[in-house]
Amino acid sequence: MFEIESTRRLRVLALLVVAVVGLLVFRLAWMQLLQGAQYKKIAEDNRLRRHYTQAPRGTIYDRNGAVLVSSRPSFAVSIIPAEYADPQTATPFLAELAGLSRGEIEALLAAAKAAPYTPVPVIRDAGPALLAKVEERKAALPGVVIEAVPVRHYVYGQLAAHVLGYVGRISAEEYAARKTAGYSPADLIGKDGLELVWEDTLRGTPGGREVEVNARGEEIGAAGEKAAIPGKGLVLTLDANLQKAAEEILAAQIAVSRGIGEPAKGGGVIALDVRSGAVLVLASSPAFDPNAFAAGISARDWAALLGNPDNPLTDRVTQNAYPPGSVFKIVTAAAALDRGLVTPAEIFEDKGVYTLGGWDFFGWNPKGLGKLNLEGAIAMSSDPVFYELGRRMGADTLAAYALTFGFGKPTGIGLPGEAGGFVPTEEWKTTTYSKPWYPGETIIAAIGQGYYLATLLQQAELLMAVANGGVIYRPVLVDKVLDTDGTPRQKLAPSVARTVYLAPETWETISRGLEGVVSRGTATTVFQGFKRTAAGKTGSAETGRGTTHSWFACYAPADKPEVVVAALIEDGGDGSVAAAPVARKVLEAYFGLPSAEVKTPPPGQTD
Repeated sequence: MFEIESTRRLRVLALLVVAVVGLLVFRLAWMQLLQGAQYKKIAEDNRLRRHYTQAPRGTIYDRNGAVLVSSRPSFAVSIIPAEYADPQTATPFLAELAGLSRGEIEALLAAAKAAPYTPVPVIRDAGPALLAKVEERKAALPGVVIEAVPVRHYVYGQLAAHVLGYVGRISAEEYAARKTAGYSPADLIGKDGLELVWEDTLRGTPGGREVEVNARGEEIGAAGEKAAIPGKGLVLTLDANLQKAAEEILAAQIAVSRGIGEPAKGGGVIALDVRSGAVLVLASSPAFDPNAFAAGISARDWAALLGNPDNPLTDRVTQNAYPPGSVFKIVTAAAALDRGLVTPAEIFEDKGVYTLGGWDFFGWNPKGLGKLNLEGAIAMSSDPVFYELGRRMGADTLAAYALTFGFGKPTGIGLPGEAGGFVPTEEWKTTTYSKPWYPGETIIAAIGQGYYLATLLQQAELLMAVANGGVIYRPVLVDKVLDTDGTPRQKLAPSVARTVYLAPETWETISRGLEGVVSRGTATTVFQGFKRTAAGKTGSAETGRGTTHSWFACYAPADKPEVVVAALIEDGGDGSVAAAPVARKVLEAYFGLPSAEVKTPPPGQTD
């Protein structure tokens, strides 16, 4: 009996041993055959560290090959999250060095959870003294490393800042949208201007290196490296020398306007090649230095920019829309001539006031300008004449022509945040305010006041239409895309945005009127002694706050146009006093003429 029981127990034990061994064999086979690759990767990851390296962004050049933006080498103090073993000690130390709060560093690390071995730059573009402090405490800062990183360099500081834009640390939303494209939570990304619009071109291909580490996470050797590939370059249509001259001219005129008692919050100037739409100058003042963003802007500096009442981050050429003032009279004249509501020979009498429905509407000259045909009315910027033309055509006819010229929609220049301005209609007024459109609103719309809003770029395109007999090119800022070796990869051809079809005699009447503005009209004083011919239009747009926006837009030479220049001084006063001098001086710089003293009429005595 005892022997039988012993035999049974041995059999059970044998079965158990066989079962355990079988399970072990099965488990070993499963791990080796089915999940071997996965466990091999885990083992490799425990032995190897993969460090991501940023690629230098592409270089940006002006039309003549001058470098505007490049990437320069620098050093960053970074954290490798997976190896950051003593945050209680390291974080306060780094926060003090970087001028950040402890919470900001913790937020950076939290955003990098998805890439624990990718260095997170805390202090970019660190100086020698700062690097020395970190190196001295290296033993007490596990996971803190010093790495070489490219930093964006805007060669001329504020020059063309609103065109070039700036870069900044990628946000959580941007990373979520772009991580499949190879972005890292530590990346810098284009935030504004061409840096944003051409991000995919300017950004290079990141590289990396693999290092072998021991059980304590210390590097013991290199396992492999892949070099980063720089981004592609851009050749712009901008002329850096002309841009510099324009920015200096604009800033000086803003100071002059303030000196005569105008608020003059800022301004803008743009120059376009009428034959292609190429943007030669796009200047907005005040501006900012994009270099302040290149290594990460501090919260204090960012708050100061946002809180600046003169809004230096705003591009006054493309992003702000204003009442277009008397420059808009070009549209009114074109509509009236095209509809047969006026002839070039018709004579009007400007008595300084226009009466409609018992209401008096005054012109800029209360004494009146006398007898004028349409050409003279353009030259002298007669408000009463254009009041009458507005009455004849009505609000919706005027709006239709404004839309034809491109008002009310962005031009497509390829900069972020471009405003479209506004073109009002009678239906819009009724729908929006539950009130009818009044006749008085029509006649003030005819002189570019009331609900109409336009950007400086749209005003420049209006003058391009006259210069080209109706052809309006889409404004362009990028001429070529370059490969990483500097060879041209893509040439961007000019494109026609729209064509305004008017009779040749209509364009001739308007052109003669605009030439008269410079030779005998509201801009005569400013253009005395100018060595080229020009055609333009002054504008003084009331803001409703007791101030006036100063406009001037022109093209030159008048007989064979090459360039359009449009200028705006926000709250700057009369167009002939503030904006017109800017345009003349930019034209002198464009044609290589000696800079002459520019006289202006007394404030309040012309448009």
